[in-house]
Amino acid sequence: MCILSKNYIFIFLFIASILVGCKEEKKSESASQTPEKIAVAVLSKFRYTIGDSVRFGFTKPVVQFEVKLNGQTVSASQNISDTVSISSAKSNTGWQQIVVTGKGADKTDFADTLRIELISDIIPDEIKYTVVGSYPHQKSSFTEGLEFYKGELYEGTGQNGQSKLLKLDLKSGTTLDSVSLDAKYFGEGITIVNDKIYQLTWQSGVCFRYNMDFTLDKTFTYYTQGWGMTHKENTLIMSDGSNKLYFYNTEMEKTGEIEVYDNNGPIHKLNELEYVDGAVFANLFESTKIVKIDLASGKVIGFMKMDGIVPAETNVGKDVLNGIAKQPFDDALYITGKNWPSLFRIKLTGSNKNNQMASSK
Repeated sequence: MCILSKNYIFIFLFIASILVGCKEEKKSESASQTPEKIAVAVLSKFRYTIGDSVRFGFTKPVVQFEVKLNGQTVSASQNISDTVSISSAKSNTGWQQIVVTGKGADKTDFADTLRIELISDIIPDEIKYTVVGSYPHQKSSFTEGLEFYKGELYEGTGQNGQSKLLKLDLKSGTTLDSVSLDAKYFGEGITIVNDKIYQLTWQSGVCFRYNMDFTLDKTFTYYTQGWGMTHKENTLIMSDGSNKLYFYNTEMEKTGEIEVYDNNGPIHKLNELEYVDGAVFANLFESTKIVKIDLASGKVIGFMKMDGIVPAETNVGKDVLNGIAKQPFDDALYITGKNWPSLFRIKLTGSNKNNQMASSK
């Protein structure tokens, strides 16, 4: 009896497990068959040039709707073909969010979020320049940041175990003061605001703030890579190797960002930066090109080809152009690169004020 009872129990448990498995399989099949939500508002394309009319349509009859572009309600016109148009004329470059809410003819409410990418409506002009002077530059300096402050030249250098903050004599290139970073840090861009020196690190997410005597004042944490740095008044401007520029206050609290585009698309590898009169000049990593960015819109409004000043003895691919600085009283830019033997003073001779409007994409 005891053996028979155990056999019955075993058979019962076996049958029960099969039934439970069947129920779970049916439940899984039922879940997978749940229909996905079908968007009511849909785009025909995602990339536009600033100034284009952005068009979208509806997948079912709609009796009322409202459109918000980046959180702001915008006027929309409905065409005979049942497509809807909104203007992108006042937008910045980059990815934008459109939220369309409304009610269908079947009396059901809908809310759809769309994303569009806006490229610049300006064709950048080539900015011409003339070399008007040169100065010695330490070949041992893997330049990541360059800045004038109160008539003095400062430089930040990179490479683990070699990263430094330097104060230099412009005419001789000799070091007047320096502080070395711990070997675990790869130094990056620098800028100076209100007698405080800021120095980024590449992948550590740490920004050092020094007093003018190079004593450490404070450290900050940020959550991107650190590449180039400059400032506009009390706003710090930072690059991370992408096509974005980030804005921080002097306590390294993020206050905003912009995406940088020309008339063809995003401009990646933004590196060392220098702010000049409403625009940011940026080195493009691994190139001999500097772009001029309108800080209000993110549009590239000009570019400079620097091939003519690259020293012949540089290590191609490593000793890249990187270092832009401007003195407030001097109508010139100071340009150098990683491990370059020279720092060049150049004057811009071309103008890019009359940019052409780009054709729609």
